[in-house]
Amino acid sequence: MGLILRDLSLKIAENVIFEALNLQLNSKEIHVLLGPNGIGKSSLLKAVAGHADYVPSSGEILINDEPISQCTPEIRAQKGVFVAFQNPAEIEGLSVANFLRTTLKAYPQNPAYHWTATQFYQQLYELLAQVGLPKEFTSRSVNCGFSGGEKKRFELLQLLLFKPQFAFLDELDSGLDVDAKKLVAAVITKLQAEGMSFLIVSHDIEFIRSLKPTHLHVFKEHRLISADIATLNKIEAQGFCTL
Repeated sequence: MGLILRDLSLKIAENVIFEALNLQLNSKEIHVLLGPNGIGKSSLLKAVAGHADYVPSSGEILINDEPISQCTPEIRAQKGVFVAFQNPAEIEGLSVANFLRTTLKAYPQNPAYHWTATQFYQQLYELLAQVGLPKEFTSRSVNCGFSGGEKKRFELLQLLLFKPQFAFLDELDSGLDVDAKKLVAAVITKLQAEGMSFLIVSHDIEFIRSLKPTHLHVFKEHRLISADIATLNKIEAQGFCTL
């Protein structure tokens, strides 16, 4: 059960990004993925999301034993996959409120799917307060002119609203101040306790420790290797080159 990556491989223009990669995410787990820049961490998340330019060359992705490798990004979302990228798309002319109400239609299992307009805005304003965003934020175009911190808080808002089963987060902590990182960690911990599982890409060792991850992985030679706190300490002190 859970989400499984089984013998997953990816090549782009004959370049091997990763090969024979295996990973399983179960309920209430926090997996952290580390590795130097450009090694393939973001490519892995794009492959899981169903990005057309990152179609695996072999292997499969399963959710609760059901293959989803051939599914569109929309179907993957309906089955519980949520991916937050480093640089989310800007959508001029589409307000945050309309974007969220429309996207909720991808989550029929979510109680919010049946909310009336009044219920939606009432709950939305409560969630905005939780992530430190003003009500006026809902009228802005999606990601247009957002600061780095606003983009990250918007991703947190989506996690709280959509409540996906599996969340893949690409450097959600990047560029945030200390208080904002504490907020991110608190939201992740809350959702973990409610049953959500995470795969989180991060370079911030202190932030990773604050998450108290259940699993650590390091990208090395196109594969994932399991790691532990000792490995984390070694990376902090000496970098990835000594692994």
